[in-house]
Amino acid sequence: MALYGDANINLAVLKKWANSLSVDKLSQIEIGGEKIDLNDQLRDILKVQTQAFANLINLLKEGDDWRVCQGVTSPMFYNAFVRINNSAIRIADFYECLIVPSNMKTYKKIIRGFDYISTGTIYIKDTQGKVNATIGKKSALLWSAFYEYFINENEDGSINHAYPNQEQYLSLQLFNVGNFTQDELLALVNEILLRVSMEYDMDFKIFEVDPLIKKEGNSPVYNMQFTSTGFEQVPMLYLTNAINSTDERLSYLSYYQVMEYFFVRSQNYYFLDKLTKIDVQNIDHNELRKVLGDYKKICTEREALKLVLQRAVDISKLKAWICSNTVYQNQYCNSSELKIDITKEDKKIISSLAERVYGYRCSIAHAKGDVEEYIAVPSLSKEIIVNELPLLKYLAFEVISNCSEPQ
Repeated sequence: MALYGDANINLAVLKKWANSLSVDKLSQIEIGGEKIDLNDQLRDILKVQTQAFANLINLLKEGDDWRVCQGVTSPMFYNAFVRINNSAIRIADFYECLIVPSNMKTYKKIIRGFDYISTGTIYIKDTQGKVNATIGKKSALLWSAFYEYFINENEDGSINHAYPNQEQYLSLQLFNVGNFTQDELLALVNEILLRVSMEYDMDFKIFEVDPLIKKEGNSPVYNMQFTSTGFEQVPMLYLTNAINSTDERLSYLSYYQVMEYFFVRSQNYYFLDKLTKIDVQNIDHNELRKVLGDYKKICTEREALKLVLQRAVDISKLKAWICSNTVYQNQYCNSSELKIDITKEDKKIISSLAERVYGYRCSIAHAKGDVEEYIAVPSLSKEIIVNELPLLKYLAFEVISNCSEPQ
């Protein structure tokens, strides 16, 4: 059913959907990652297609295959009305999203073949045995909506596949979901994938098409001067894990763990530095009490992070790094929350830097429900966390470079 799942659309719901199509509120359409402004000519073309499609759909009777009406549509139609984001389509009461196996174990359980592909199917049924969802090959409708993301057309009419072996990209199809909101659909998808993981030990994740893959890459020769400085092994493993992780939340936490690794050491050096100012031959107990009090204050995680950043970060270099990219300036210095004001004195910059890093870390790591605190929810906060990763990567490298000691 998966390959032809889009045939299982309720005709009455489809007619209602087709008759509701309108180009009035459309100003732009994204096709294959390229945003196209709708001028009067394109708008008229799209109006003709929507009207022709609706007219044909209205002529259908129960048992007819609605897909015979697709001949009057185009990629512009699919991307305007069917594709809802970079992973899914929705038409009438049918929803379908791209998924991929999360690991080789799952890949081998669902896909067979080497020089050819044979894909299995998972049927998800209700208590009466009715199929409400499937996992398997993507439908022709999904392929039509995302076709421009998978190929590049050359001037001579030939094509290059941007994604090698696009058949490995599967889909999850949902039926009879006309009354579901987008949030409800996402929750349903996640619950189905979780149940499949627990019952069949097969792990899938939603796949988002990245238009960057269509751009021609470079193959330069790079030369780097390298002399080993002896980074400590454990924090270096955290840093490597952060760089290699495909999950933005895990990347953030791994970058943070590089800094966290040096918390106790920084606290110890702070304490030793304060003790050197105490005359052990003629102890001033009030001064000693103040030293102990200060040490107690810096034993919190937030204060420990500040100590590490103070030891590791060269503020002039940090300013130059931020100012080298307007995206960084807008993201870190002009944000509405946890802003880093690089015009302030060094101590305040370190403080705001620590607040930003620690604040996002807590929103990721401490997902307590029923509170008013910001929680970085997976998928919903993806873009926010992704934008923080360059800063975390920069700081983690500075920390491991300046805090590592010979072992």
